[in-house]
Amino acid sequence: MNDNEYKKMFARLTTIFFLAFICSMLCIFVLKKDASSSEVENRELAQKPEFSLKNIENRNFADGYNSYISDQFPLRNFFVSAKSELDMLCGRKESNGVFVGNDNYYIEKFTESGENDLKDKLKAINAFKENNKSINMYCLVAPTSTEIYKDKLPKYADAGDESAYINKIKTGLSKNIKFIDIRESMKKNKNKYIYYKTDHHWTTKGAYLAYCDYCSKAALKAEDEKDFEIKTVTDDFYGTLYSKALCGKAVPDSIKLYIPKKNDKVVVTYNDEKKKTATMYKSDALNQKNKYEVFTGGNHSLINIKTLSESGKKLLVIKDSYANSFIPFLTSHYSSIDVIDLRYYMDDIQSLIKSDGITDILFLYNASTFNDDNSILNLEN
Repeated sequence: MNDNEYKKMFARLTTIFFLAFICSMLCIFVLKKDASSSEVENRELAQKPEFSLKNIENRNFADGYNSYISDQFPLRNFFVSAKSELDMLCGRKESNGVFVGNDNYYIEKFTESGENDLKDKLKAINAFKENNKSINMYCLVAPTSTEIYKDKLPKYADAGDESAYINKIKTGLSKNIKFIDIRESMKKNKNKYIYYKTDHHWTTKGAYLAYCDYCSKAALKAEDEKDFEIKTVTDDFYGTLYSKALCGKAVPDSIKLYIPKKNDKVVVTYNDEKKKTATMYKSDALNQKNKYEVFTGGNHSLINIKTLSESGKKLLVIKDSYANSFIPFLTSHYSSIDVIDLRYYMDDIQSLIKSDGITDILFLYNASTFNDDNSILNLEN
């Protein structure tokens, strides 16, 4: 067999292999059961769109089907991870909006959504304060690791300017709302383990530092760290940023709980699940991918916490997931704590304030979520 015959045979075999691979992928795609979510990427996956003339006319069907094929393609996790790793080998330090930085830190790029977007949010909060003049109101917009660990970023990486964004919030809020600026505290303690390396949240240590700043602003006496039993509940946490990047040599994070040594009794009511528990922690979450859900079991529309505090103060927390590890520190200061997530809460907030006798309100968001999420506008409804 001469060289030309070898080349022809190789070309035929390559074509046959390629066609067999495509046919196999097609068969698997048609026969396999669609996944509802990706545990690796920690997100919901697109489902098959509904076929209708209306969807075809406005192109929703075509766009939806493209997303569906992309999300449900066989061996998707393998191909996504392989592409990310190849990009890293080619010198890229960013994957899917996440930089792989020094000391194994995964740092998400911050892109401000726009001046008008922020003005609308501040207008909604300020109007909310105007409608609740007698209530003490606080706002804490936390920087993420993007701001605190800029020195960990790859050379020439532009991760945005969270601090400038937080300054706009601080100056745009009503003077009757007390702004808790934690940036200095976080930067002073940046050499401690205050943000997870693979996840976008602060650690429980970071939440504790923010709690101390909140107490200073709210005229409360913060509990000392020695008043808590600090327990490591996992050393095997791979968070959302690693799930987005799917590349690099990630080192798993550890999660700690701060358990009060006294007055630790609570009754927690989860409104959406219509259940009560005696703890703000969900130990089952430590067996799943998103172990951060050990704090309150993740996000809920409404949680009510009854405590042993005799202060008579009743707090409403309007928040994102950063608050989940922060709230347990507040139980010694408030007799009752309501926690609502405006992404899921659809009831009338003013009715809740009135019926539960709310005396204090805290807005607690991280800068990235405050920027990306428009549910804060629901305050105007």
